[in-house]
Amino acid sequence: MLMAGQGGAWTMGDVVEKSLEGPLAPSTDEASQKRGDLVEILNGDKVKFDDTGLSLILQNGLDTLRVENALTDVILCVDIQEFSCHRVVLAAASNYFRAMFCNDLKEKYEKRIIIKGVDAETMHTLLDYTYTSKALITKQNVQRILEAANLFQIISERTKPRMHEFQSEVFMIIGGCTKDERFVAEVTCLDPLRRSRLEVAKLPMTEHELESENKKWVEFACVTLKNEVYISGGKETQHDVWKYNSSINKWIQIEYLNIGRWRHKMVVLGGKVYVIGGFDGLQRINNVETYDPFHNCWSEAAPLLVHVSSFAATSHKKKLYVIGGGPNGKLATDKTQCYDPSTNKWNLKSSMPVEAKCINAVSFRDRIYVVGGAMRALYAYSPLEDSWCLVTQLSHERASCGIAPCNNRLYITGGRDEKNEVIATVLCWDPEAQKLTEECVLPRGVSHHGSVTIRKSYTHIRRIVPGAVSV
Repeated sequence: MLMAGQGGAWTMGDVVEKSLEGPLAPSTDEASQKRGDLVEILNGDKVKFDDTGLSLILQNGLDTLRVENALTDVILCVDIQEFSCHRVVLAAASNYFRAMFCNDLKEKYEKRIIIKGVDAETMHTLLDYTYTSKALITKQNVQRILEAANLFQIISERTKPRMHEFQSEVFMIIGGCTKDERFVAEVTCLDPLRRSRLEVAKLPMTEHELESENKKWVEFACVTLKNEVYISGGKETQHDVWKYNSSINKWIQIEYLNIGRWRHKMVVLGGKVYVIGGFDGLQRINNVETYDPFHNCWSEAAPLLVHVSSFAATSHKKKLYVIGGGPNGKLATDKTQCYDPSTNKWNLKSSMPVEAKCINAVSFRDRIYVVGGAMRALYAYSPLEDSWCLVTQLSHERASCGIAPCNNRLYITGGRDEKNEVIATVLCWDPEAQKLTEECVLPRGVSHHGSVTIRKSYTHIRRIVPGAVSV
């Protein structure tokens, strides 16, 4: 390729050589500091070549492109200032921007993006750090920078506090119904340590549900994978599946289920999401689907041995457990079904002490805890010993309640008692003290909901009034 210039034609090589005379070519003294290490390891007639300086050259080149506003494809608007950037650089350095640009959100296609929750000076510092690995930290700006780095989920460990001052482990109550059998659109997010509720994006399909006069509740199956919440099902036999990204506080729709269902369960095992059993509108099914987050696709796994719905399910030590449930609309089973992904086979383990459905389970340390249904008790199963034991008695039935581990304790939320009335209390089981206490009272009773645990950032979540959770 030829380019016209004074005194004749320039070749591409001339252009490259001339460009190297610019800012990208450091002085001799600086070069030794910026080129990194060059390591050659001889192995017979082979040489392993490791040039760590190349990454520095690439980083310097990207920063030069940013300064010159070359090849930039997005503008971040903070206060009254604008920052031209490269989407690929932001996504590589920040899980927040990766979620924004790698999912089907409107920001993925927008040239200008308004950024809230951070001031322009702090944003400038973070972008400088992202492109150059350098930042000026002072007593005045250190807290703002750490908070912003946590907000944007900057991947580098250098940007994280030494302790989780800006994050808290919380449990979420998703979907379900109230005492008048109305759909719960809000997601209740509770922080037991700070005794507060956090604001979270409402469930998908909220507008449709609020406009509808149908009072049937939405009963989601839910689970967490890499701090994202996956939900499926809902009303009757829906195929919809959504995931909640805690970094950007949004629900994102993913690939549909192959078989629509409800009153099923979701479990994470080996980096994949399993959707198990349930009711397809005609009968209880034994179908099992697995979701690959990387390829956004569902595939089929070995079917259950016993067709069930409204059962408990969880994973433990590389295996999946399905406990109890209803083989039909009237009966319950005590069967414990175990799935081994290495063989793609199910087998039966020791049965529960009682037959039960409308139950939930959670894996915690070396046990699987099961609660709900008509049981006035919390039971535990030991996969190692293949045995069951009674953990503690409950004062009431808690059919279709939720259970989630949080801060080394188990929290049992809502449910329905023996009079079929919804329960608003949250119970806490402390395994160290072997004690069950009433933790708090929810703003309203709820049942048929999901309950999961995630880590939530405090720097970009507004606390609801402290009195919202009473003890």
